[in-house]
Amino acid sequence: MSAPTRRGRPAGRHLEYALALILDLVAAGAALLIGGRTWQTITTPRGPGRPDDVLDVSGRTLDSAATALALVALAGVVAVLATRGLLRRIIGGVIALAGVGLVWRAVESFDAVGTGRARRLVLDRHRTVGGSPLAPHVDVHGVWPVLVLVCGVLVLVAGALVAWRGHRWSALSSRYENRAVAQEAAQAEANPQKAATALWTALDRGEDPTSR
Repeated sequence: MSAPTRRGRPAGRHLEYALALILDLVAAGAALLIGGRTWQTITTPRGPGRPDDVLDVSGRTLDSAATALALVALAGVVAVLATRGLLRRIIGGVIALAGVGLVWRAVESFDAVGTGRARRLVLDRHRTVGGSPLAPHVDVHGVWPVLVLVCGVLVLVAGALVAWRGHRWSALSSRYENRAVAQEAAQAEANPQKAATALWTALDRGEDPTSR
């Protein structure tokens, strides 16, 4: 009964490894894409007989910190693949913190920007409208902050999983090295006569096979 358990442990670790990387990659990438959507719309009245000015503001414009945190989480995918042991656990903690930051920034974005900042945003893009004496009206498209909040939770889960279990997973480089060694050993076992012939040929030429 013990043999199936031992065989199941590596499979379980590979599943954890893949799950953490996929969660981090998908959630952080989605947060970046969502940041380009319109999160708030600023409508500025321009007086009688003139149409209102409408400015769509993306999440990336409202809060660049969320974009930076999503990039940190994405970079964590590469870092997890390239590291192992304690360093990988530390990187998992950094990813988890990025997830917490995404959740925090998403919650902050549920509120409409203040009148002062709304005027500055309009002035930066529509200079002829920014000086209007009438107060702008701000509509919040709450679905996008909610989705970023979900992405932040997923990044947090991925980072926590790496910090908790990541030291048990093999590094990408060592996995390929072990596979290459196993292939060479299998080829040597399958063709012992060929290996011996190559060895004697090298000795006849005066070469030292052990120097390779």
